[in-house]
Order: sequence, then structure tokens, then C-alpha cells
Amino acid sequence: MRDPRASVISGVMARTPALNASPEQELLDAALRGELSEAQARQLAQSDPAMISLILLALTRRIGELQSRTANPAAPTPATPSGMVPVYAKSTVKRRAKRPGARNGHPGARRARPTRIDQRVEHRALTCPDCGGSLQCTQRRRTRIIEDLPEEIQPVVTEHTIHRDYCPNCKKDVEPVVPDAMPGATLGHRIVVLTAWLHYGLGVTIAQAIDILGDHLQTTLTPGGLVDAWRRWLRF
Repeated sequence: MRDPRASVISGVMARTPALNASPEQELLDAALRGELSEAQARQLAQSDPAMISLILLALTRRIGELQSRTANPAAPTPATPSGMVPVYAKSTVKRRAKRPGARNGHPGARRARPTRIDQRVEHRALTCPDCGGSLQCTQRRRTRIIEDLPEEIQPVVTEHTIHRDYCPNCKKDVEPVVPDAMPGATLGHRIVVLTAWLHYGLGVTIAQAIDILGDHLQTTLTPGGLVDAWRRWLRF
């Protein structure tokens, strides 16, 4: 059903002269945008009664549209993240609890057992952990495999000796290419790629990336040196 106010506005527009690029049109646009200044409001109060009626009707219709949107907000789509949906807009109906575990016939997925054992540690209790009494040794045992990072991770520092030889055809000295780093760089490819991924891929700040390498990888970097390494990488 058509809004009766729309027909009224149309009638007023028919009785009002054209407003293309006129001061009255600017007043109407400013009022609809909510940017009407005090000087423009006084100018509006002194304008033609038909113009005042038109602007008041347009504002009334605009307010009604905004109130309708507020009262009936658009329902979130299934793709909307749960954190972006207001609490009052979330469904209060409890979902049916799912049975734990995989479905029947679904192939299991678990981390593969390591194929390499780097070190072995023996554990034997000297006394009973419950009563503190002496123990009698038996042959029963079990094994447990634990994967972890090394306690001390040290960077590998390599000194490259670059031989410069003479080429009789080109009549100049030539050197081989060092593939482990970019030309003129003191940081290897792995450090540059890791820090670039932390910063640009995960959003880690430069200061945090420097702390990660300094505290956990024993590699000292400076913000300027790190940014310069990224720039070299882009030009490489």
C-alpha cells in the first residue's frame, strides 16, 4: 500500500517551482542529511510556506523510514560471524546437543607418530609417591613420546668466503652468487620470510616480531634493519 504522505509530497512538489541547484534544494538536501546549520534554519523559516511544508513532510517521511529500520533490523545472514551479531539478535532456542565423537563410518584423524627419536630418558621412582615407602624393582615399563621445541634455539651463523676470479673473455673479475641471502644482506631468507609472514600475514607488529626472534630464536634485530630487509626482498 502506498504511503499517503508520498502523495502529499508529490502534490506539494507539483505546486512548487523546480528546485534544481536552487537555494531551496540545498536547504532540503541539508535537512535530509541532518546537516542543517542555524543560518540555514533561519533562512528556511523565512522561505515560502509551500517550501516549508515540503521540507517538513520530507523530514517526517525520512524519520519514519529510520524508525522502521531501527525497529526491524535486517536479520543476520548465515555467513555473519557470531561475534558481529548483537546479543539481543541471537536466537534463544537451545540447539540439540550433538553426540560426541565422529560419526559412524567417518575416518579417524590424528597426528602421526614420530618416525625419529632424538633422545631417550629413563624415569624410575625411588620411593612410593603415595606413602613414601621403598619399592621393589620389576621389569614392567611403558613408553611415552613427547615432542617439544629445543630449550635453546641458536641461529646458525655462517661465514661465506667468496672467491673473486678473473674472466679473460669478459676481461673483469667475477664472483659466484651466494644463494643463502639477498645481495648485500646479512639476514638469511628464512628470517626475512618468517618475519614478513608474522607481520603481513598474521598482523604481528614489528616490535612483537623483534621480541619473538630475540626471546625465542636468540636473534637480535632492529626495526630499521628488519624493514630494510623486507624492502630488499620486494626488490629482489
